[in-house]
Amino acid sequence: MKKIALMTLLALLLFSCQNDKKKVEKEVKDESTSKTTQIDDTEKTEKIFNEFVILYNELLSFKDDAKFKEYGFGIGGPYNEGLVKTQKLSKNKDSKLLLNKGVVAGELEQLGLAYVTSEGKETETTEFFNKVFSEAISPIEVEEIETASGKSNYNNLKDNYELFGKWEIENTLVKDSYPYEIYIKNSEYIGVIPQGDYKTDILEKKGDNYFVKGNKYGEYFKIDSKMNMTLFDRDGDLSSMGYKTIRQK
Repeated sequence: MKKIALMTLLALLLFSCQNDKKKVEKEVKDESTSKTTQIDDTEKTEKIFNEFVILYNELLSFKDDAKFKEYGFGIGGPYNEGLVKTQKLSKNKDSKLLLNKGVVAGELEQLGLAYVTSEGKETETTEFFNKVFSEAISPIEVEEIETASGKSNYNNLKDNYELFGKWEIENTLVKDSYPYEIYIKNSEYIGVIPQGDYKTDILEKKGDNYFVKGNKYGEYFKIDSKMNMTLFDRDGDLSSMGYKTIRQK
């Protein structure tokens, strides 16, 4: 009887050990697969981004050419191939990985078409995309330093104005965010980013819209009765550019 009990115990222990071994092997395999996927995505991201950069540099090299100004990307023209390559990049299943770099494949085509319209000249649209692309290609790490004057002005603002609202502004494409506050005194509205150099905006209220005075892109905030904020510029809602806001107060 004892012998049977012992054999039964040994069998259970063996079964348990085998299950534990399988569990560990599965965990190791899953971890290995996860790491491999991350490596593969990193390599794919760098490869697709390199293609993006090459096409972008090619566009900058011929945008001022007389034939580009005359024919644009027209079929039969010398630069139609550039448009074809860009559209092919957009259709590449890996193009979504460009979001890891803060750019979208379709934006490159938009920049090219903007240059066709302007005949190679810089406009607000081209300046915007060039700024986005340049920052993605050569990102600059900026150390946030709270300046004494900026912090002092911010404290004065809080002491002399009433808080109107607080939001967190996010850009899901570049995976960045920053706080934004608006203060009010009589009919005067002041917006501020309460960090770094404490950048402030003078806002002009027109209905539910709060226009950033002096902004060359025509940027403004729309704030509804529930204090939900939406970002706009003169071309429309900036949600398509990855911007969204979260109300804090």
